Amino acid sequence: MKKFLKNALLAVLASAMSGFGLIASTSVSAAGPDGYPNRPITVICCYGKGGGSDQAVDAIVGPAAKIMNAKINKINITGGGGLNCLPEFLQAPADGYTLLQHIDTLPSRYVEGRIDLNPVTDVESLVIMNVAPTMLFINGEDEKFITDGKADWDKVVAYAQQGEGNLTVSNINIPMELVSMAVVEKHFGFKSKQVLTGKSAERFGAVIGGQLDVLMEQPGDVSKYVEAGQLKPVLALWPTRFDNFPDVKALGADYGLDWDPLLRFRGMFVKQGTPPEIVEYLAEVFAEAYNSEEHQDFVKRKSLDIVDSFRSRADTTKIIEDSVDVYINEFRELGLPIREGL
Repeated sequence: MKKFLKNALLAVLASAMSGFGLIASTSVSAAGPDGYPNRPITVICCYGKGGGSDQAVDAIVGPAAKIMNAKINKINITGGGGLNCLPEFLQAPADGYTLLQHIDTLPSRYVEGRIDLNPVTDVESLVIMNVAPTMLFINGEDEKFITDGKADWDKVVAYAQQGEGNLTVSNINIPMELVSMAVVEKHFGFKSKQVLTGKSAERFGAVIGGQLDVLMEQPGDVSKYVEAGQLKPVLALWPTRFDNFPDVKALGADYGLDWDPLLRFRGMFVKQGTPPEIVEYLAEVFAEAYNSEEHQDFVKRKSLDIVDSFRSRADTTKIIEDSVDVYINEFRELGLPIREGL
């Protein structure tokens, strides 16, 4: 298989591993341009309560609200694989009072033709506050996948190779995860049965409860279940093992897969047409909020420091632009349909 994400996302990976995104401490005035904000701000979160996006919003809007001395409300509009939230966002005025929290699916769904919102021209990037690698997890008490108390990926592979669909995987219907799982299956020579749901509690619970074998997820989103022993990480979809999980084998170092891994990122956006001075002010606010002690506690607690998680407004804009090109190339390589005109 050709290497994935050779261009833009390789640069993202390199910056994540080198600390490129680290920012200096800033000091933002509570008073924004022309008295902005003078009423509550709304953040639209496109995924369910308790999930990674929901947690990410809660963690950063608290410090941001304190910096601006303003109220920030969060609403969760779920469904459609993170797409049902978009109409409400697009109907709101471009005035900086409605923010969109979204993930790497914006460029991929646009390339697929599932949304008309062009993430390059229809939104203004503010910040990426989460950059998260992906791991596979098993039930913490599933003895068929455990050796000497440790999760054993080789046992998972042996089980999966007994027959197509023998291994069941709890996943989400998002291109990043689906493509990543396809890479794993091809490399190890098996075909799993994937059960897809956008509801975090159901996705996690299916493996914790023993209904499904393996969970594909970012480690920060399930850290409390790992700490409780309900889930065990079994494979890192990464070139090297993580310092946080030194006993967990990695696709690159342990299994020789030369692959630039896809990354989950979560960011904040406003509509195109928002006054530039408000866009810049919000970008500064979220940069300072990211560096706050409160938010850094969250970053560490949720294992989001595995790789550097901050990307500035300029970096975020570049990542979105490059991601569109990357997904066009990779969808074509996989034989997946793309929107007309690309």
